[in-house]
Amino acid sequence: MSSTTSRPSSPHLNRRLQQLSFTSPRSTALFYARLYHALSPSSDIDHDSLHTLASCFLQSDEPYSALHLVRDSAGVDLPEEDYDVRGRRIPPPCYGCAMIVAKCCAKLGRFSEGQQVLSRALKRGSPNNLALPSPASTSASAHLLLADLSSKGKAPEAAVGNYKQALQYDPWLWEAFTGLCDLGCPPPMEALFPDPPVPSRASSTRTSRPSTLSPNPNAMPRSSASEIPAFLPTRKQAGAPHGPSNGGGFFTPDVGSNGALRAGLMGNPSSWDTPSVMSDTTFSTIQEQSSIALASKRPLPNLLSNFMPSASTLVPASLRNNASTPVNEPVPPKPPAMKRPRGKDVSRRPAEPPQAQSNGASLPLARELRPNGTSRDLKSAEANGDHEGIVRRSTRLRGSSSKTAPPKVPREKRITRSRSITSSASGAAGDMSSPPSLETQLQITADDYLRDIVRRCGKAYRYLSVYQCQEAMKELDGLPHEVKTSAWSLDILARCFYEMANYVMARRAFVSLLQLEPYRLQSMEQYSTLLWHLSDPTALSHLSQSLMSVNRDSAQPWIAAGNCFSLLKDHDEAMRCFRRATQIDPSCAYAWTLCGYEAIEMEEYDRAIAFYRTAIRTDARHYNAWYGMGLVYLKTGKHKYAEHHFRRAVEINPTNAVLLCCVGMVLEQSDDIVQAIRYYERAVLFAPDSPMVHFKRIRALVALQRFDEAIAALEPLSREAPDEANIFFLLGKCYLRKGRRGEATIAFTTARELQPKLESAIKTTLEANGEEEEEDED
Repeated sequence: MSSTTSRPSSPHLNRRLQQLSFTSPRSTALFYARLYHALSPSSDIDHDSLHTLASCFLQSDEPYSALHLVRDSAGVDLPEEDYDVRGRRIPPPCYGCAMIVAKCCAKLGRFSEGQQVLSRALKRGSPNNLALPSPASTSASAHLLLADLSSKGKAPEAAVGNYKQALQYDPWLWEAFTGLCDLGCPPPMEALFPDPPVPSRASSTRTSRPSTLSPNPNAMPRSSASEIPAFLPTRKQAGAPHGPSNGGGFFTPDVGSNGALRAGLMGNPSSWDTPSVMSDTTFSTIQEQSSIALASKRPLPNLLSNFMPSASTLVPASLRNNASTPVNEPVPPKPPAMKRPRGKDVSRRPAEPPQAQSNGASLPLARELRPNGTSRDLKSAEANGDHEGIVRRSTRLRGSSSKTAPPKVPREKRITRSRSITSSASGAAGDMSSPPSLETQLQITADDYLRDIVRRCGKAYRYLSVYQCQEAMKELDGLPHEVKTSAWSLDILARCFYEMANYVMARRAFVSLLQLEPYRLQSMEQYSTLLWHLSDPTALSHLSQSLMSVNRDSAQPWIAAGNCFSLLKDHDEAMRCFRRATQIDPSCAYAWTLCGYEAIEMEEYDRAIAFYRTAIRTDARHYNAWYGMGLVYLKTGKHKYAEHHFRRAVEINPTNAVLLCCVGMVLEQSDDIVQAIRYYERAVLFAPDSPMVHFKRIRALVALQRFDEAIAALEPLSREAPDEANIFFLLGKCYLRKGRRGEATIAFTTARELQPKLESAIKTTLEANGEEEEEDED
């Protein structure tokens, strides 16, 4: 985030994040819940973000993580008494946290603990409503499910298409974006969580796709009225002075909401600029919408007086009274009050006949039934600028004032006559030159701030998916401090260091991640492999046992246990653990790949190839499996096959120095030294601190008899890695070929002290004056 971006109003940002967490699919909900908890940590009196994250953990089948979050607030370890031993009153437990603890205990089979916690909360706390996640079933979620099925059904092209369709319906759908990245088809940078379209007053929004976020955070984000068949023609309104919590009806503003401003229709971003106080009920069910009350029953002259101060004296007394027909009166199919005035001289009719009131004429809903089936209140349509349905009636009423009414008012009204229903609110705002309401402005600011954060998170994930780890870490550095230190950011950071083979920094990031989420399973397979590379069997054993206690029915604990046995050279037991991981989760390509590595250790190459092929069929972008296949062919002397598979791995992960060195090594064995040096130089660019990469490049220079360049590179490398015997042996050979025998003797002596078994090779090289090829001791 730029330093100039200020943090918006916390209530508006919190409501938006809570809405996204409660109405999104599981993975997306958990992502936004983590953001919510990071940006708005819980306090002693406010546990909303805590409840949201814990509920999303519980929805994602992670009860231990949810229990860890709310355990202290729920008073699990509190005594039954109200006072402690010193006579001080013990604070009552949080009822919401206690409910989540009870649900976790029910899922884990710890029924007695859950019963005690919940009974104590009911006894000492105050029960309240606990909101729970309820993912919305929309077109976006349907395409998301279809994409997941296609991906697991080995149809990646169909999966990519459905993920894109899901993002078109809902650009905030995080797991659709990550699905595209995981399949190797990440969206372009300019399409990552784009800004909403700029409102256009001159264009009709009936043909434009509705925006996914409404300025009203109480509305669900991924649905529209167009998704409900025959929504508008079949909609009716029931009159009630005060409706439910969602305010007024679909076209009727709740003017009696005591300042609780809500924004216009979600379906049109241009309506965000309206000062209307209309609530967003676009995504209510048809049954709910039929029960929404009319917001106000003020008489018509009061509305006209807002625009024409003299109109209250010009309207007949029959329209100034407050008598009205009951709301539930059936709507006449052909209201005579609509038919008779048309085509007649309205200046001779200052008032409508009393029959209009007796037939419900005082109710705009009954009188203004449009041919397209949409019925609306005159007052709500006037307040929101929807003149398409009211222009005839308002013209007739103005005509009753004959010469007094200004002639330019009707012409101004006719400007927006052809405007659509959804864009009418902003049209009224533009005609009346009224600025957006403060509530709307604050909500839009909060949405823009959140969109910037999510966009930067998306860029970081996208860079990681294509293994551009340095760029991913730069994006993480631009996040706010609260998000930068969150569990999600630490996970991305740890994986970046892991892919860069910087295992020390990766371990620090994983340790910090486990301090925040000690019962985490995601990414623990990489952490266990990291500990294998660092040769730390104690930490690896502790990790595997911890993961086993969390969930034995997931692949990560068995992968960690297999890595532990592999580190102890117990390859048979390691193979059993890895095979168990594949049985639990056959879609885990990494488990199949680790089976292949263990088969190589047991010199079962045909079996290893079968495991690697299964991993590639499971995930074609799993570069570790392509690397393993190349390794098998390299060990069996099939260099062309090895080169092919190593190159395929480099195509997937072009920044991995180990893969680049493997391609260079195969080319070097095929006597293509010049091309091998090019790959080694690329590897040096991505791993400048790796002595192994530098050594392979220098060895290729020696093969081309470029001894001066080799000596210039070996001398600083020997100081950076003083414990590597092969570096001093190669340096001594270069000195010997350049006639610097004294320096060569010192280098050979150092190499022999570090690795005594090099003594015979050193003796042979001295006798041949450095022309004998060195033994490969890598």
